[in-house]
Amino acid sequence: MSRPHRVNSPIRDLRTIIGKTQREFAHSLGISPSALKRIENKKLPLSPRVARKIVYETAVDPRCLTGELRTLRNWRGEQYTKEFYKAVKEVDPCSEEVIKKRAGLLRVAIEVLLRASVFGYRKQMWHVYAEIAQTLDRCRIDFCLQRPIDEILGERLDWEELLVPWTEWDAAFTARKPRSSSRRRRKA
Repeated sequence: MSRPHRVNSPIRDLRTIIGKTQREFAHSLGISPSALKRIENKKLPLSPRVARKIVYETAVDPRCLTGELRTLRNWRGEQYTKEFYKAVKEVDPCSEEVIKKRAGLLRVAIEVLLRASVFGYRKQMWHVYAEIAQTLDRCRIDFCLQRPIDEILGERLDWEELLVPWTEWDAAFTARKPRSSSRRRRKA
């Protein structure tokens, strides 16, 4: 019995260029090897979340993953090569400078999101805050960062405090003036 025709996959091509097996590449993306295999064989659609992970892991042009570009290109627009991938991986993500820059960008983005959520007809700050907090907590759990976070934070902050905005709500409710009793008198 002959083997079925292999589906053309830019992800498989990318994996071949960088020299990773399905298992290794799936592990580096934080997904299961079977999910990666189904994505490569077009039996599972490529989600935006997985596409972002691939782009962050490899610095490939995202248009390559959607089929807009026929050849694999890096973020500079050049043909994708193993040398480019190695150069990307040599950038030290652990340097204090890189961490501070990325944290600063996230800090600004989060502040802008929260500020924007209080403008307009629907004030949705608590919904936006909850989504951001849940996403941060999901990252903490999905990437097994509980122990390192506890070591970094020490006694300065309880992670669970980030997830519940009760302190702000308590302050808002206690700052309200008590209702006047004149309303009750009118009903009588």
